[in-house]
Amino acid sequence: MIKLMVEIDQEVTKIRFGEQGTMVVYRDLKKAPVLRQDELLLYFKGREAYAIDYGQKIDSKVLKESESLITVSVPWDIEPKELAQQMVEAWNGNSLKTMGLFEAQKIAANHFPVVASYQKELFEILTTFGYENKKIKKAPAKAQHRWNKKVSEIPFYIDYNDSKGEVLWQKRNEMVLKAGAKLKQEVPLNKDGSVGFSARFTEKLRADHADKISDFTTTEDIVLKSVNEVGIFLYYAGTNGWLVLKDKDGKTIDEYTVVK
Repeated sequence: MIKLMVEIDQEVTKIRFGEQGTMVVYRDLKKAPVLRQDELLLYFKGREAYAIDYGQKIDSKVLKESESLITVSVPWDIEPKELAQQMVEAWNGNSLKTMGLFEAQKIAANHFPVVASYQKELFEILTTFGYENKKIKKAPAKAQHRWNKKVSEIPFYIDYNDSKGEVLWQKRNEMVLKAGAKLKQEVPLNKDGSVGFSARFTEKLRADHADKISDFTTTEDIVLKSVNEVGIFLYYAGTNGWLVLKDKDGKTIDEYTVVK
């Protein structure tokens, strides 16, 4: 456990962690802070470490390219340049392209355990305050689909995971599941044997339309709100419904409606 004392004002956050040191986060970089002692200097672009150095001299060029600066006072039993070396190696090993603004050096074997332990502690504190210590993977953009009049006239068919059905996307928020659709019967379970959220949602959705279901077969047309809701209703979801619904020739509803 790391106990912290934190002071926050509009431009600066001070984080004290006992006798282990003090971290100061500078968010307004219009003018460089005045340093009165040698400190670890961490330059950040967004939430990722851009560069690291040690000393009293702030690199004005690197500072101009950065969005925040963090200084860390290092305890007496830590060799600061070895700590800087350990941190840049850890960041680079986590796919960050952090620059070391100092001459690379080898960390003494007898110093490594203490330096590595302190580095991990600093990383935990940085993470707590929103800074990343590994490359942030961008989530793929979610495909967008657009309803149109032509699509509303095309019947799409489902034959997936013990379920079958015919669907018409008649309006933007209305998908008609035609009578005679076959519902998957077996409820999928989590690894621990419990019923998951999607399965519970399916059971609720089916209960809402219970008067139109007999022996896991729909007896009347049912209006659902989306492709995802159709998948939840028929086969407990678990896959990309835009690729499951296909016309008579096997062309998916995704191909008809995806926005490129």
